Amino acid sequence: MATIRDISEKAGVAKSTVSRYLNNGYVSEATRKKIEKTIEELEYVPNSYAQNLRLESNPTIGVIIPRFDSYSVTTTLQGIDKELKQQQYNILIENTDRSPEREIEYLKRLAKMKVSGIIFLATKLTEEHIHTIESIGVPVIVIGQEDRRLNCIVYKDYEAAFELAEYLTAYDFNKIAYLGVGEEDEAVGILRKKGFIDRFAKEQQKTLSVYYTDFSIEKSVQKTRELLNEIKPDLLICATDNIAIGAMKSIYEKKLRIPEDISLTGFGDYKISSYLTPALTTVHYDYNKAGHIAAKSIVRMKGQKFHPTITYVDYQIFPKNSIDKAKRKR
Repeated sequence: MATIRDISEKAGVAKSTVSRYLNNGYVSEATRKKIEKTIEELEYVPNSYAQNLRLESNPTIGVIIPRFDSYSVTTTLQGIDKELKQQQYNILIENTDRSPEREIEYLKRLAKMKVSGIIFLATKLTEEHIHTIESIGVPVIVIGQEDRRLNCIVYKDYEAAFELAEYLTAYDFNKIAYLGVGEEDEAVGILRKKGFIDRFAKEQQKTLSVYYTDFSIEKSVQKTRELLNEIKPDLLICATDNIAIGAMKSIYEKKLRIPEDISLTGFGDYKISSYLTPALTTVHYDYNKAGHIAAKSIVRMKGQKFHPTITYVDYQIFPKNSIDKAKRKR
């Protein structure tokens, strides 16, 4: 079995640098890539992890997440953690920071650690993801993205966006803006946007302008400022509640009122959304339930023959006070 010294010598870096990398400390991007490549070549597994994970009396499920600073991710993790504790499983979390390369790396690494299964909160499924999942020999459940070749737990992003747009057509909005994310996240970046565009396309008198940000509140504040300098929509639809919170700050900075000047919607029903002023119209997803389903399913899959399945998590439209009721059509 390879050691830290082996990695240090082959990668040409100090042992302390390898140790810092393994403990999630800071190393430069170039050094990180060099160490990661060497670890993969040597098939290195940290001893303490490997010994514990191989013990049948101490089974472990690996969970791969895109980031920690996300309400949907942390709420899903709570559901996973609670269910796995009841099943007497441990949980090992790997954070990819939305890097597809790290997703592939962690799928392989967790498999080498002999985890009982992997729950993968995916942002996108490429052919490399599919090939890796099919080849590692460990049960994998994907949350948030859909592929018929895999076991997936999926939110109805297109249907929910279409239905929210349907609800909004009952109001007299003519200048509509959509603030979304890039298409590297298929569910949020493609399907949600498509649901809104398809429904509003039926309303020929309405215009829908599309703008892009990322998942952070900070970037959404900035992008909404730019948007408001170009147009003043009477309705701003946001791809997530986080984006809507950022948009709300920029709208208030412009001395505009919600909903009288601009009506606003989010997506996801984050816990804080009900406490905003005004409370945010949004789509509710039960992220905690998705975590429970994933944890139960991955435990059941242990030692079983693989059968790809798609499980859909339902949604609800939650109308709140961020929509101008005075504009409802008579």
